[in-house]
Amino acid sequence: MTMKLYRKIPYLLIIILLSLTACSSETPERIYQQNSNYSYEETLINLDIAISEHNYRIIHRSNIGQAVRDRGDTDYPLSTVISFCNITYAREMMDLNSDLINDMPCIVTVREDTGNTVIVGTKLMIDNTNNDRENDFAKRINHNLKSIVAATIE
Repeated sequence: MTMKLYRKIPYLLIIILLSLTACSSETPERIYQQNSNYSYEETLINLDIAISEHNYRIIHRSNIGQAVRDRGDTDYPLSTVISFCNITYAREMMDLNSDLINDMPCIVTVREDTGNTVIVGTKLMIDNTNNDRENDFAKRINHNLKSIVAATIE
């Protein structure tokens, strides 16, 4: 009985590893982050300008860090999630594949980290699907997102 169990262990490990990999919801390559040379507030102002200059419209702002501070944790790092969209791109995306709505709206985050570092980040679209038109669209949006981050921190 014990011998049979030992023979099954490598197979069980493979199944566990495959299961853990399949459950991963985000690949690290989708998260793009850069440190800002500006204060938190200056970075937010720069981000608003960069979004506008790239022909997107801000549709929502979530001030998560401030909300935590308002509940009593006055030293909690500030963090803001800004959602934005370009209707022309959204329509093009929906025409390509309506499932892509799950990547909309675009978001950029600004957060304080230890040592007063301000980090600007975004989640990139998947650009290695089996659909070349989807990949081209995702690469264009990813370029825009990276350009917005660059314009924010420079």
